[in-house]
Amino acid sequence: MLNQFFGHFLLNKGMLTQGQLCAVLQSEQQIKVKLGILAVDAGLMTAAQVVRIHQLQLSKDKRFGELAIQEGYLTSQQVDRLLEFQQQGHLTLMQAIADNGYMTLAEVAAALADFRKEYDITENSLDIDTNNEVIKKMLDFAAAGDRAELLYDYVGLLLRNVVRFLNDTPFICAPITEGEQDHKWYASQQIIGDIALSTGMIMDEAVMLEIASRFYGEKLSEVDEMALGSIGEFLNVNNGVFGSSMSDNDLMTDLQAPVVKSGDINFYATNYRVAVGTSFGQFELILSFKK
Repeated sequence: MLNQFFGHFLLNKGMLTQGQLCAVLQSEQQIKVKLGILAVDAGLMTAAQVVRIHQLQLSKDKRFGELAIQEGYLTSQQVDRLLEFQQQGHLTLMQAIADNGYMTLAEVAAALADFRKEYDITENSLDIDTNNEVIKKMLDFAAAGDRAELLYDYVGLLLRNVVRFLNDTPFICAPITEGEQDHKWYASQQIIGDIALSTGMIMDEAVMLEIASRFYGEKLSEVDEMALGSIGEFLNVNNGVFGSSMSDNDLMTDLQAPVVKSGDINFYATNYRVAVGTSFGQFELILSFKK
């Protein structure tokens, strides 16, 4: 999670352009190794056990290591050792920035130190609570009043699920302006119950197909029933995990069927918009409460 926040920091400070950050993340993704792969390579877990953990993540907002310990596949000491290898990701990001000539290695190291100081980050790994605290410094949902915390929780969860299910490093970026996207697609879903929240994603066709492909696990090259179903299921899984986490706070929710279409779509009156960048393009998250 460190890379996505560091990427936002570099954008916000004008040290990198969005295009440069996307190029760097593409390079970094090619060499980033998931914890499950490291566990199998070390002989600590089988491939079937890794698949089981990934299935559990479809309904629980927990990290791979947490669930592996819970299921008895790994000890906490083994997870710590694996994380020591995986958490060098920020080093590969720093090297990619320098290799592309965007900044010198010394400049990147200084920027990382400033980032850690500004966001009060002292560890390479970020737990969920720290994650949300960092997001609060990036986004302002004060207008939502006592419901602002729900929005921060939702954005944090979505970013984590982009990492988990789409194998990418998302970052919060500049808002999308009208007319930037040639052909807009919308994926939306209503959360009902104790929380009445409309959730949606706006994206162009190329980004939609890439998200659908990554979530489905195979390349989808055209907008067909499979692609539409996959993008809708990504939102559905994310919202299902969100609902599960809300139930821990005694808030009961249910989900209406997701809708994926092109053209206009209606949201509740008060919208909160967050632009999310990835190595393959940008989409806009829209959240709105029913009054």
